[in-house]
Amino acid sequence: MSDETNLATADDPALLPGTAEPRAEEDLHGMSAIKSSDLPMLPGELRPHPSPFQYVMIAVILCVITGLEVGMYYLTDSIPRGLYIAILLSMAITKFVTVVSWFMHLRVDRPIFRRLFIVGSIGAIFLYTIVLLTLHVYE
Repeated sequence: MSDETNLATADDPALLPGTAEPRAEEDLHGMSAIKSSDLPMLPGELRPHPSPFQYVMIAVILCVITGLEVGMYYLTDSIPRGLYIAILLSMAITKFVTVVSWFMHLRVDRPIFRRLFIVGSIGAIFLYTIVLLTLHVYE
């Protein structure tokens, strides 16, 4: 490829930067929409990384769940303690899995990384449980 072609593709606003591929059609607000299929994939990834819009939507979902957790604080007297703890734990686990899968990219990486993370998480929970159960012996 000649230098003239590189300059033409670099300066052409209708093309993606550094490529000869056309940009996505503009949406209603005049901003170009980035699709997941337009994003590059690194070697070993199963699917492309999420688009910026998807990251923002996940952040909004996480904020809503956090708001629900804060709102649960004001319902401590009207909900049985066991149900209260179960609801808070389920929301915390949901947020944990969402952050790990989207922001740590475990959903796009090789399955071996996901398996290693899950085995490590289960091992940590198992070890933590054993330590908590044995602490009462020394009191």
